[in-house]
Amino acid sequence: MTLISRLVFFKNKKKTPTKSSDRININDISIIIPVKDNQKGVEKYLDNFFATHQSDIFPKEIIIVDNNSKPSIQICRRHFTSGLVKLLSCKTPGPAAARNFGALNSSGKWILFNDSDCIPTESFLTGYVNADNGSIAYAGNIHSIGKDRLSKYYESQEILIPLKTYSDTGDFVPQYLITANTLVWRPAFFEVNGFNEKIKIAGGEDVDFGLRLSQVGHLSYAFDSVLHHDFSDGLIGFYKRFKRYGQGNRIIEALWQTDMRPRPFRPNKRTIINEVFAKLQYLFLLHGYLRADRKIRLVTLVLPIVGQEGRRISSSKNPSFSSGGTNNAEHLILTSSK
Repeated sequence: MTLISRLVFFKNKKKTPTKSSDRININDISIIIPVKDNQKGVEKYLDNFFATHQSDIFPKEIIIVDNNSKPSIQICRRHFTSGLVKLLSCKTPGPAAARNFGALNSSGKWILFNDSDCIPTESFLTGYVNADNGSIAYAGNIHSIGKDRLSKYYESQEILIPLKTYSDTGDFVPQYLITANTLVWRPAFFEVNGFNEKIKIAGGEDVDFGLRLSQVGHLSYAFDSVLHHDFSDGLIGFYKRFKRYGQGNRIIEALWQTDMRPRPFRPNKRTIINEVFAKLQYLFLLHGYLRADRKIRLVTLVLPIVGQEGRRISSSKNPSFSSGGTNNAEHLILTSSK
């Protein structure tokens, strides 16, 4: 998940005709949750999912992708017996690689990405059905679960809600996506070749993915799809999160050739404590932004091609990746258009 520190407008124009998606059916949704070292989060997610959803509104599957957790993630027996939950292991580091691995091993017409520190509500899936308008991807809603001052600040700043831009028809639509809660049409996911696996951190990879999706079809909000987010990691988590987001800003700046340097801002709710949090947020974002040079060099290297059936396909520009044959799999080089 990634916060863009301010609204920007990208110069890239759609290069392919706008596509319309299949209708959203809950039973056609594959939920994918990448996780690293968050056993309690996975358990809380699944406990709340089964407490709020009956079998008639189950998705096709829930795929937990363990991304090198130590110790390894475990799924309790009561969750496995539902036949709904699958546990996969992805050795390639980074949430981008874990999400791609989950998508390649999923079977739903729609792919729903969540984070392991999110908590489902009753409207989590039905909210997407209510928002169905032919878009190729939807940005769901996130509320903070905590009542402490820092959690309320996250909530008031809408940290995990993508910034708005205007569609061709003048409507407000998400400018990008945040993968704490986002639904993507499977053909569109593979048309843009998924997430950029060179982005190893949880910062910038979902924004880049959403921007590439916006070039092939419409994005929409699904505000009725609500997840709660646990921000109980306090000020240390606050620092780590916004430092990482600052690095993500710098990565997006390099990939999309736009100015993403953090700027000072005023909080949405003007209280003394929120002014302090806003100042700290800006400083942490700037710190991450200024220290992202090495990550920029890694991200801008030529990337492999990923085939729809899960095989790595060699690129003539990057012979270090072995060929598995393309067959009829949709595949593209996974880089941003410039």
